[in-house]
Amino acid sequence: MLWKEKLRIGVDIIDSQHKELFDRTEQLLKEVYDNGVAKKRECIDAILFLKNYAVKHFADEEAYQRSIGFEDYAAHKKLHAEFIKKVLEHEKKMLASDFAEKDVREFTGTLIAWLLYHVADSDQKIGKTIKEKQQPKALNKHSEIVHFSVCDVLHKMAGFDVALIKEVELHGDGYDESINIEVGLTGNTTGYITLVYPDEFAKNMLGSMLGFVPATMTELEISALFEVSNIICGTISGQISNNRGIVCDITIPQIVTRTSIRPDERIALDTGQGVMETEITIEYI
Repeated sequence: MLWKEKLRIGVDIIDSQHKELFDRTEQLLKEVYDNGVAKKRECIDAILFLKNYAVKHFADEEAYQRSIGFEDYAAHKKLHAEFIKKVLEHEKKMLASDFAEKDVREFTGTLIAWLLYHVADSDQKIGKTIKEKQQPKALNKHSEIVHFSVCDVLHKMAGFDVALIKEVELHGDGYDESINIEVGLTGNTTGYITLVYPDEFAKNMLGSMLGFVPATMTELEISALFEVSNIICGTISGQISNNRGIVCDITIPQIVTRTSIRPDERIALDTGQGVMETEITIEYI
């Protein structure tokens, strides 16, 4: 099998497209080896699919690179352009020979070698960039700790792409059509963390976790939100404890409706599947 799990870079859309490219290339390889020119139509169909799919994949991959500020973007884009040029040259040659077996074999060999090295080498740098961005660096401000903690948990629990989560303007002071879960801070701290889950975001997040988007928020979904909130706030308190060398614990999550207390900080994050807000008020004892 051409595709190996070690070739994954940690971005679902890119990994799935890479796997599709490898699977279809392997299918072409099988046609060439098992059937030669006897199944020319299958070879032609596979070649045309791979050409078109590669162009689409490169465009998607480059768009993702831009979104994460990939440093090698220009050089990577050049590699893609050079390979597309090479594919078109092979296509021209195969068309001229009516897809002679020799020309099809040459194209298949080039395709396999290029894909294997490109995905195993150049594309792995994308994964490295993502991992570097996921690492907490000098998280001193509460807003930085909250941002990192929310992104980390949403990625691990619901598969959200951390590189695409952006801080945005707050949607307002109200809590309309939102589920608001508060967790108290104890130990060497006092205060609270409130997670504001707008209905659309809550359902989309739970849909990513459960495999289907719930039509309504029943006890099952609310319970899941409590656990997500518990984990997010536990991550935040852990970061605070480590950074300051103190004890920062949390209380049991509970739903709140109050709107009068103004927190020290409010952070709104656009996850690509809706915006959620996190509020934090904290004092050190």
